[in-house]
Amino acid sequence: MLQPASSPNVLVVGAGIAGLTCAGTLAQAGCAVRVLERSRGVGGRCATRRVDDQPVDHGAPYLHGAGALFLEAMRRLALPGLVPGWPQRVREPQLACQPDAFGVGVTRWAIQGGMSILPKRLAEGLDVRLGQRVIAITPAASAFDTVNERGERQSSPVLVLAASLAQTLRLLEPLAADWPDAASTLERLRAIECVPVLTAIAGYAPDSPEPGFDAWNPFETTMVQMIVHDSAKRDAPAERVLVVHARPRFARLRLEDSPLDWGRDLLWETAELLGHWASEPRWLQPHRWSSGRVRIGDQLTAPVVLRHPQGGALVLAGDAFGGAPGLEGAWTSGMRAAEECLALRAAAARA
Repeated sequence: MLQPASSPNVLVVGAGIAGLTCAGTLAQAGCAVRVLERSRGVGGRCATRRVDDQPVDHGAPYLHGAGALFLEAMRRLALPGLVPGWPQRVREPQLACQPDAFGVGVTRWAIQGGMSILPKRLAEGLDVRLGQRVIAITPAASAFDTVNERGERQSSPVLVLAASLAQTLRLLEPLAADWPDAASTLERLRAIECVPVLTAIAGYAPDSPEPGFDAWNPFETTMVQMIVHDSAKRDAPAERVLVVHARPRFARLRLEDSPLDWGRDLLWETAELLGHWASEPRWLQPHRWSSGRVRIGDQLTAPVVLRHPQGGALVLAGDAFGGAPGLEGAWTSGMRAAEECLALRAAAARA
């Protein structure tokens, strides 16, 4: 990742798929763009961790898409270790969080080295600053200043908010509440429901029972929404690994509880489906996202542009603004946000 010295024309807050896609598109168009990310790595829920040197996807388990532009963009990235068509052995696909992923004309694929390879590839060559938790935004002479938790400021005339919707609202509400026409936008954003995500990652001996599926979306469960046989997409895995995703209602109820407690509960119900062996892993690692994803159907169809009365513009992007759920929606949002930024720059140049 590059660290150019020039001041950015555009600041992007959030290094998920939307933010990185927006930044990459702007950089290709000749903009000086900088990405500020609160975490230690890029990708958001497109996340992979390594356990005993084996990659495990504890967020999005696979890619899927149907749009020609998205599929062509993924092809151009030349991601290594693609597993075409994965997951192939799917039980009850109609009950999946995104059942359209298994529809006619949809392409699916996993990545042997982990889903985090995608955002890392999107971030190549970009000025990405990690560990930059933006806590406030202030207007500053036809521009905006971002303020991080250390009190450091960075300024640009166009600011893209591509973080989680919850974080975007925390930054936007004290800033834009009094702007003309902003009240209706804030009301629309508050009406979008964000769903917390809890996952339990469990590792077993390689000779443990073969589950017989790549992904299962069980029907008669109260806690488990999906079981992903993560090690089925790995090349010569050393361990069998399951990633269990919780139902939204369970995640809301248990979000503040001890992660090990709700992680064990998820495995208990998994064992009711697969057998007692699933309740006794070698290791268990729970993970939670407080505002993990936008409820299906709540997405807006396009990024939102807000202009400050004295100059400067905000562009709101992310999975809440892509018109469709999943990584394709986030990518689409990032592309459209970049188009809005370029139109704003062109208008400023003509003024």
